[in-house]
Amino acid sequence: MGEQSPTTYKEQLGQALAKLRDDAKLSKADLAEVLECSESKIGRIERGDVGVRLPELRLLLDRLEVTGDERAELEQLGREAQRRRPRTPYGSVIPDRFRKFFHMEETATELQSYDPELIHGLAQTPAYARAVTVANPLHRPGDVDRLVQARMARQERLTRENPPRLWLVLNEGAIRRVVGGPDVMREQLAHLRRLSTMPHVTIQVVPFSAGAHAATGFPFTVLTRPNGNLVYLENVTDALFVDDAGRVASYELVFRTLLTSALSPKQSADLVDTLASEL
Repeated sequence: MGEQSPTTYKEQLGQALAKLRDDAKLSKADLAEVLECSESKIGRIERGDVGVRLPELRLLLDRLEVTGDERAELEQLGREAQRRRPRTPYGSVIPDRFRKFFHMEETATELQSYDPELIHGLAQTPAYARAVTVANPLHRPGDVDRLVQARMARQERLTRENPPRLWLVLNEGAIRRVVGGPDVMREQLAHLRRLSTMPHVTIQVVPFSAGAHAATGFPFTVLTRPNGNLVYLENVTDALFVDDAGRVASYELVFRTLLTSALSPKQSADLVDTLASEL
């Protein structure tokens, strides 16, 4: 079993349990009865949102009548899923709602995001990220360095083997807003152009001339994941994960429709270059 994050192991275990339950023609209620828990907890286990302790896993495997090598492999998967993530210098400053998103983002195979105000976190330079962080009065000055470090750590996956597909749609206001001053913004726009040349990254801009569009006023991120797609929504104090299939499909439709209002990747790159030259 290769080295992966505990989040990935949770998802793999959840997928395996869901398939075993389907094959056994059992309901979530049947497994909830075994653990004396709610059906929603079984759903969260199967989605990989939460882990399952080894004694609980063994009870589930008993009910699912799993034996032999298959059982041994699933129990080992359960042990890996329970491992604590390595400590990081920035972990304690990340709110739980963001930490969960980072873990979900880490296992996504594709991210589709619309940002009306700012450059997406996966595409920010350190200086731009610092300026955004400092501007938020909810962040303590002593935490700024670690928050920026956390954002840069998220970006490392874009340059690793098998990176996720990243599709960013930005409102024109996001690339015109001079965050951190002209020098910082010029560097940020140059970074966007570099990212746009990567085969797994697509960046498009919705110009002001497009007028009202499908996502007007609604920033969101759709995460494509092995256990089913999720939508991530964020405001000043809270974050929300949408996993209901019908609601997720609505966001996917909005994203596809949004693309009809956006400039092509080439036109978007030309606009970024033009704005950079004007700074």
